[in-house]
Amino acid sequence: MEQDIRFCELDGRRIAYATVGEGPLLLFGGRWVTHLEEEWDDGPARGFFVELARSHRVVRYDRLGVGLSERTLVDPPSEEAETRQLATVLRASGGGPATVFACSCAGLAAARLASESPEEVQKLVFFGGYASRDDIPAATRESLVDFVRANWQLAAQMLAGLFVPRGSGEEIDAVSRYQRRSADAEVASAFLDLDLRSDAGPYLPNVEAPALVLHRRGDRTVPIGRGRQLASLLPNARFVALKGDSHLPWMDDQRDLQRALAGFLGDVGPTEANGDSPLSPRETDVLRLVAAGLSNREIASSLVLSEHTVHRHVANVLRKLSQSSRAAAAAHATRAGYI
Repeated sequence: MEQDIRFCELDGRRIAYATVGEGPLLLFGGRWVTHLEEEWDDGPARGFFVELARSHRVVRYDRLGVGLSERTLVDPPSEEAETRQLATVLRASGGGPATVFACSCAGLAAARLASESPEEVQKLVFFGGYASRDDIPAATRESLVDFVRANWQLAAQMLAGLFVPRGSGEEIDAVSRYQRRSADAEVASAFLDLDLRSDAGPYLPNVEAPALVLHRRGDRTVPIGRGRQLASLLPNARFVALKGDSHLPWMDDQRDLQRALAGFLGDVGPTEANGDSPLSPRETDVLRLVAAGLSNREIASSLVLSEHTVHRHVANVLRKLSQSSRAAAAAHATRAGYI
């Protein structure tokens, strides 16, 4: 797969966005500093997006001021401006309702858009996110922003070490270079200031869309307690703690992450079964999630069923396919083309 880079306009300024894959729209919110081409050249990042693009049309964009978008900031970044950019890219990509995938600070604009324009947001995924960073003293926040502005090269190296704590020296250097190529010191510090000061709290209780909140247990950039708080403020959220400590979704073990996403991102409506399949549409739905590695509890949450009902569907699947285990049933159904 190759990404297709295009541009849309907001107030006469060009925002770069990239599309890959076909299917329902999965829009990634604007992270701190990004560069669409540089990110696509990174093997783990590209692999992560390509995997999602097997079932979705994945769209990413560079905020105004960074990457391939117009690099000059006319005005200081604001919550309102970030939300307008997210909405502009969504509409340029064909419009909603879309699933919005918000990594870290991208959750602020995503929550506001979902609150103010619920018809445009079908689902939300938060990864390493937070409602606010009021856990960081004001003096510390100001020092971090000043550090980025005054010594961007050293600050980028320090932050890269937080993003991938167990990364090799080469991996940390690569993340550091990526940040510096994505934005200059003034822009990076301006966005960091916004991201540390913003508060999604007023919007989260009004978000009606189902939300999946994912957070790595050892995240040193945004502590997992911030993720739990975020989930507690959303009316329709499920919180999943993941193994690992990287703040970047494509780093660390991917199995837990992909299992959680498989159940949440998959279509949960009635599914047309293979004409030769002995399974009912709902049994097919359940078996697809079994094949993705989800537990009965996770399947129940994803399909809005009771665990007892899921257990009964699994038992029926095993009986109909004459298999003795969940794994065997999933493998048999895949070979037969039932799922």
